[in-house]
Amino acid sequence: MVLNNSDSLRGRALPDESLYPHVTGIGHAFFWCANDDVATKVRTSLVDAEIIEVPLGEPEVICFLSDDMESLLPILEPRLSVEERRAVRALLSGSARPGLREFGAMQSLQELGLKLSARWLGDMLADRRYKSLLQPIVSAEDHGDVLGYEFLIRGLHTDGVEIPAPVLFETAEDAGMLYALDLAAGESALRTAKRFDLKENVFVNVLPFSVDSEEGLNNWLKTVLGETNLPHEQLVFEIVESQQFPDFETLQRLVSRLKDHGIRIALDDFGTGFNNLATITQIQPDFIKLDKSLTRDLLEDGRKWTLVANIVDSAKQSNIKVIAEGVEDKKTARMLESAGVDFLQGYLFGYPADNPL
Repeated sequence: MVLNNSDSLRGRALPDESLYPHVTGIGHAFFWCANDDVATKVRTSLVDAEIIEVPLGEPEVICFLSDDMESLLPILEPRLSVEERRAVRALLSGSARPGLREFGAMQSLQELGLKLSARWLGDMLADRRYKSLLQPIVSAEDHGDVLGYEFLIRGLHTDGVEIPAPVLFETAEDAGMLYALDLAAGESALRTAKRFDLKENVFVNVLPFSVDSEEGLNNWLKTVLGETNLPHEQLVFEIVESQQFPDFETLQRLVSRLKDHGIRIALDDFGTGFNNLATITQIQPDFIKLDKSLTRDLLEDGRKWTLVANIVDSAKQSNIKVIAEGVEDKKTARMLESAGVDFLQGYLFGYPADNPL
């Protein structure tokens, strides 16, 4: 298979772009070889013939320049056995998937990227190279009164450099590893809370599909809580917007199940997606967290302030506490306080940090 476009790997959420060649144009092809001996033979042949453009940094991956796969066979065959030649010929021609165990199928750049993404993410999770940062949520009436902390996962390179959360979750979604990452984020949050012996509320982002059944919730609690012995009543699950529910009834059942376990609920990113005024009375969460898009530019946008005030009023009628996110300056904080917001979160009160405020 000849790949006509190498740009599909460009801009992907990868923590180490050095894994990928800086290639442009057409005629780039890749194949995956799980047999180190054969990979070495192929690589050596192509290096000698000066047709390898750049290695990918992974020993199993060969990258070479040619839009005529057949022309590579004479270069490779002198170093290969009869059986290896047959497999390589099938591999390069694209006529059939090789039957030998030591060869993988030709694949696109996107597929290759997913394999490498899953590999580094899997290694990171297996090595537990991740941590939680804490951001305080404070009372609107008394900024020194901390309601709790939102725990935000960060990955770690082997050298300790942080990997941002968007990179982690975008890669996990592409690689089908969201559930594993979600469990790791929860485990890291509760382990960190236990380490600091926090008495404040622990706000943990949870993907709905991780806990959307009794079995799933019990598995999450068993896996994540572990030996921390953190009371369920100290937990607040932030139901994140990234996975929407098919209907309100499904969300209601989830909220009811969590409350049966003594776990409180915060609807995150309120004002977008399924989170709107028409649904909060039906869902009855304990908190709603106003999305940053609603709290930004309040000074310049009177209509936005009116909308926030209406949301707060509706929430209060249902005995739901309102947390405003994205508060970065005192004027915005005062406007939100005048609208009746209960709690505030943002850089004004503390950046996400390794230690609690």
